[in-house]
Amino acid sequence: MKDDDSQFSFRDLLTTLVPAGVLSWALAMLTASYMGYAKIDAAFISSLVTSVLAVYGISRKDDKETRKPDKKFIVESKDQTPPTK
Repeated sequence: MKDDDSQFSFRDLLTTLVPAGVLSWALAMLTASYMGYAKIDAAFISSLVTSVLAVYGISRKDDKETRKPDKKFIVESKDQTPPTK
């Protein structure tokens, strides 16, 4: 008897290859769209690529150094008079 846990099953193969195939197709279509060979909505293909990469656990890392600093607004009270010229 074969141990089901140790053998790579056909289902596992499909769950790996189908997203890889969709990713390959989407990247090919996105490239063709940018090169002018195909008229496809780039936003749809880009969202498809992002979704498939999320299946594999790949996401964009947001560095604190590259983020824009938050602007802090200072609101003065009404009681203060404006400076004179």
